[in-house]
Amino acid sequence: DLHSFPTRRSSDLCFMAYKNIKKQNPSKQYNPKSVAKRLNKPKMLPSTLTISGSKCAGTYHFSCGNSVPIYEVGTVHALNQVIGHAKFNNQSYGNVYYRGECTLHPSLKPSLFRKGKNTEKATERISQLIQRFVNDTYMQKELKIVPGDFETSKCKIEGMLQHYGVPTRFIDVVDNHWIALWMGLNKTEKPKQYNQYYHYTERSIPLVELAKGDPVSDELLFQYVLLIAVPFSNSRTFTGIQSSADYIEVDLRQALPSTFLRPHAQHGLVLRRKVHHPTDYGTDAYDMAPAVIGIIKIRIDKVHEWMGNGELLTQNNLFPPPAYDYGFDLLLSRDDLFKDSEYSIAKYV
Repeated sequence: DLHSFPTRRSSDLCFMAYKNIKKQNPSKQYNPKSVAKRLNKPKMLPSTLTISGSKCAGTYHFSCGNSVPIYEVGTVHALNQVIGHAKFNNQSYGNVYYRGECTLHPSLKPSLFRKGKNTEKATERISQLIQRFVNDTYMQKELKIVPGDFETSKCKIEGMLQHYGVPTRFIDVVDNHWIALWMGLNKTEKPKQYNQYYHYTERSIPLVELAKGDPVSDELLFQYVLLIAVPFSNSRTFTGIQSSADYIEVDLRQALPSTFLRPHAQHGLVLRRKVHHPTDYGTDAYDMAPAVIGIIKIRIDKVHEWMGNGELLTQNNLFPPPAYDYGFDLLLSRDDLFKDSEYSIAKYV
């Protein structure tokens, strides 16, 4: 009768299992010194990976001097495994995030500096905008700003502004590769009839040219996911903000209440480099390209097939309209804070 045996507690079973393991492997006891040491620099994707459904398609050379392998993937399993390899290899360094791109660029500079602007003047203007938010009593309440913690609050505000389309010193990244794929599959445009508004249009491969056998550039056939590695934080706040020696990372899902819906829908984070001597390096000091450890290349038609037509991966969900995104609606209503049209909230239709 099974019910006649006394029941052992789970803690007893765990202790017995530990004793058996210790007897079988007396030399393999836990040693604190055997824990992996924290790496000082990220591990690049090697160019020699042998993952079924993928191939190394060359090397991309950023203008900063960073050269990274490009892996073309043809299956969802290969996509997951290449990403998994990058994350696993950097477990002792930091986090690996994703950024979807329609095409590759020589650098990965924040939007504030992409047009070769004077860093000092541009930084002053965005700092003035951030300070207006810090000083605004109503925005303090809506953004859940902690009184007296102004440095953390400024990072939160700048990250929020970046995610809602204001040029800042941050770049947008995600930790969900489905979202990164969507961002590379869809291209932002300004319709002529609505020249103050943006709209995302899904890309498609030029089937007629392919059928004719005409040459078609990679830019029309492929999209890309950048793998960006940043070190673990030296100090962590409880507001979604992490800071290391050279980087600031803001997880907007923790930094902002869910009334600011867009970053929660997009699994959104923002990253920026700490610039210790901005006058010495100009806009290059903010370039995030040195943190790229690999690039994934995928045909547009493959991504469309993988993504399907579900509502989760639509502009309506990823860029919720003001009727659903209270934070977006609030920002649009505060023209008094946005005194410079160049530093204003992006509008979508």
